[in-house]
Formats: sequence, structure tokens, C-alpha cells
Amino acid sequence: MNIRWKWILAACIGFVVILWIFSALENAGKKRTVTRSPSSSRYQGVVGVGSSGVTAKIDLTDNLNPAILPDLLRSILEEIAPTEKPETTAFQQKVVQTLSQRIMEDPDVNYQVDLNEDDNVDPVLVVPEAVDDEAAVYSIRVPDPEKHPKDPSPTDQTTDWSKIAEEGVELCAVSATFDEQAKSITVDAAPNQHLYTGSGSSTHYRETYPASRHSWMETYFAYRLFSDVLFGPRYGWYGPGWYGGWYGGYYGGVNRNVTVRRNITRTQTKYRTAGRQSSAMRTSKGNAASSSASRRTTPPSFVRRQSSSASRVGSSSTRSTTTRPSSTSTRSTYRPSTSSRSSSSRSSSTFRSSGSSYRGGGFSFGK
Repeated sequence: MNIRWKWILAACIGFVVILWIFSALENAGKKRTVTRSPSSSRYQGVVGVGSSGVTAKIDLTDNLNPAILPDLLRSILEEIAPTEKPETTAFQQKVVQTLSQRIMEDPDVNYQVDLNEDDNVDPVLVVPEAVDDEAAVYSIRVPDPEKHPKDPSPTDQTTDWSKIAEEGVELCAVSATFDEQAKSITVDAAPNQHLYTGSGSSTHYRETYPASRHSWMETYFAYRLFSDVLFGPRYGWYGPGWYGGWYGGYYGGVNRNVTVRRNITRTQTKYRTAGRQSSAMRTSKGNAASSSASRRTTPPSFVRRQSSSASRVGSSSTRSTTTRPSSTSTRSTYRPSTSSRSSSSRSSSTFRSSGSSYRGGGFSFGK
């Protein structure tokens, strides 16, 4: 073989060997600095290498947006405004049932919460409370994902929906109070700070609706529906018989598939976004118009578990990593899909989309 060609062949072989050596060194370096990720569950965040304060964050804003809930309750009160003074229990039940159904059904609400990750939206259970005879509070809850890794079957007649609600995780508390002198109602939405980390730990969303701009409210003032009906501590009807009477059959009829809901994109909603406040709404007696669940400060157990798992991963990755210049805390955020859900309910045809710009989908906890 010509000497010139021998040199060319030797140079090519040498070039290939050099590339192979550099590739092997690069792969070895990656193996030494790789961060081990949590074993499962999208709620467990990827943790920064060398972090000293590792936490997992959850933000459900795109699953249930708390900023639109005041206007949602306003629209429900307008929709069910009676033409004569109603029977107390029936009217209270109507508010609770309609709020639960509207969150589940209305495509403008864009509800997509699935804490137990069974690919179905979680059942919405609304627990009513009263404060000082001056405020009505509606605690919006879902089943605890640790107790219910799969949503309860709507066809199982033995399902204790009342207990599920009692032990449930509160997404948000919506409260309403009124000013009889100013002839106005104020509605406040308080998201669970452990599930809405993107909005801040003490954020509230609040809007005031004067009767002068909402003629339907005249009926409420004329028949004292706020003080005598909605704000009175007469919720003796709420319990096992209440859910057993209607909820299972209703929930089973809703299209609950999360993927279907997220495959439809919505950029607007008919519900107006409430203003942000830094403190809870209070009654004239000075008490916070908030749910009993939201006054508890310990995170839900499944949130504590995720944070603990994330911390362990951060510690392990620090030990198995080459020197890093920074020890800054790294936080990962679980932000579910922003695309919308599909409408499948018997009443969704009455909902129209118009108005404010929209970010989909909001929790204090029930245990």
C-alpha cells in the first residue's frame, strides 16, 4: 500500500480513538453528578443539586382558579334568586348543591383537580358553615388522596360521602357577608396555602357586589335571606342523609376524565377575576369569615410526605455530587395542565363563555 495512504488511514483511526476517549470521559462525569429523582408521583419535585432547603411545591391554580370563585358564587345566588321567601333548608341545600355541580360541570370554571392521580377529576364536596350569624362559608373539598388512592365509586351504595367530606382536603373556602346599610354583599375566596403556593401564603380574592348594580339582590334583602337563611347556624340537614340522597348518582353522571378536559383549550371565562387581598374578610364582630378547616395550620399529610421525600432526595444528591459553588434552595413546582375540560353535564348548555381572560382552574384542608 502506498505510504501516503497508510498515513491517512492511521490518522483516521487515531481521530476515532480520540473521539471515543472524550465521549467515555463525558459520560463518566454525568454519572458522577446525576441527581436521583423521587420514585413516583408527579407531585414530587425534581430537586436541585447541592440544595440546602429543599421543598416540593404544588400550585392548583390551573385546576381550580380561586380568583373566579367569588363571581361564581355571585352568579349562583343570582340564578336561584327566589320570587318569594323560600323554606330555609331547601334554599340552603340549593346553594350547596348548585355550587358543587357548577364547579364540576361548568367549562368556564375549568375544574381539573386530580390529587390522587387516578386520571379522573376528584369529586367536589361542599361543606356549609355559618359565622356569627353574619357570614356564610362554603368549604370546597375533595377526598383525601391518601385515604382514597382511587376516587370512591359513585355506584357503591355503602360509600359514606359525609365522612369523605369531613376528612377531605379543602381546596378553597368561599365566604359571603353583607352590609345591610350599604345594601351590598362581599364574597371572599381563600385558597389553601399549601396547594396554592404560587399565589402567596395569605392571599384572598374578594369582590363586593352592590344591590344598585344587581337588581336580583333586592329579593335577598326583602326576605332577609342573608341574615335569616344563609347566615344562620341551622345546618342540621347536612350529613349522611344529604349526600346519600343525591350525590353518588350525580357524580357518576359527570364526564370525569382529566385527559378529555385538558385537551380543550380555553383562554377566556365569563367569570370576572376578583381583586387580591392580603387578609381574611371579617364580620362586624371582628371574627374571620373563614372555614374551620382553613384555620388549621398543619399541611395535609400527603403534602408533608412529598416535601419529606423531596428533602431526602436533596440530601442524597448532595452526597453523591461533585463540588457545586452554590447551596441556594431549589424548589420545583407542580403546575397541572392549563388546557380546559370538556362539557358533559345536562346543565352545561346554559353556560356561555365571554368576558375576562382566564387561567384555568384552587386549599385549606379538612383534616
